[in-house]
Amino acid sequence: MRRVFFVAGIVVILLGIIGFLALLLQPVTAICVGISLILSGAMMLVVSDLLGRVAYLEEQLEVYAPAENDPDLPQRKCSACGKSFDFDYPACPYCGKREN
Repeated sequence: MRRVFFVAGIVVILLGIIGFLALLLQPVTAICVGISLILSGAMMLVVSDLLGRVAYLEEQLEVYAPAENDPDLPQRKCSACGKSFDFDYPACPYCGKREN
């Protein structure tokens, strides 16, 4: 995902520069388009950098998303179908019965 934002940011910045070169045809429109494209590209580069930093921190901290039915998460049993599921689910993921 980081690479997508990086490439998109570079492409959009290049389009902004081309927009500035179009100043000879329509000055006001070209300025507005050029500025907006360059700013959009810069924001995409910032998002790319932030995604890279988050990935690095997750790797360093060994952050992971718990698997479904993780044994470390509290479980409860559905009164309708009898299957166990994570306590934080509002309804049984198997039969859909809402537990109160």
